[in-house]
Amino acid sequence: MQKKKINTILIIAVALIWAVVLFKFISPYFTSADTVITADVLVKPAKAFMHKKDTFNLSIPKRDPFLGKSTGVKKKVVASSKPRKVSRPKVSQIKNWPRIEYLGFVKSSKSTSRLGLLRINGVLKRVRNGSQVGDVSVKIINENYISVVFQREVKDFDKIN
Repeated sequence: MQKKKINTILIIAVALIWAVVLFKFISPYFTSADTVITADVLVKPAKAFMHKKDTFNLSIPKRDPFLGKSTGVKKKVVASSKPRKVSRPKVSQIKNWPRIEYLGFVKSSKSTSRLGLLRINGVLKRVRNGSQVGDVSVKIINENYISVVFQREVKDFDKIN
């Protein structure tokens, strides 16, 4: 008989615990979140505390602690400045480069040099390393770029996909 009472009490306790758990889990779905919380007391903003910096000077030791040698203080040598001549920068003329597009290269099995395809001012040209087309000379032909010299100025052009 005693066992039966304990079992019923435990079953009721477990049922209550499960009821509370299910209520906590299901209650947000049935309640509205339109509640407004008002504060009766005004909240004062916290004051910002400024800490003063702790400054100090480090003294440089005159003796090396590992070698035991003392080092003297080196005096800084100040060189007098001489007036310099102000040279005017060279004004370079703006060079009008032709419109150049690098389209890629072709390498045949018979020759060792690469044949590059350039479009210069809309005209398709086949060039090799060191060749010259008009005022433009080819310096380097690579898979992804070509190096071109025009009036002693070198520019690299990337391959157009």
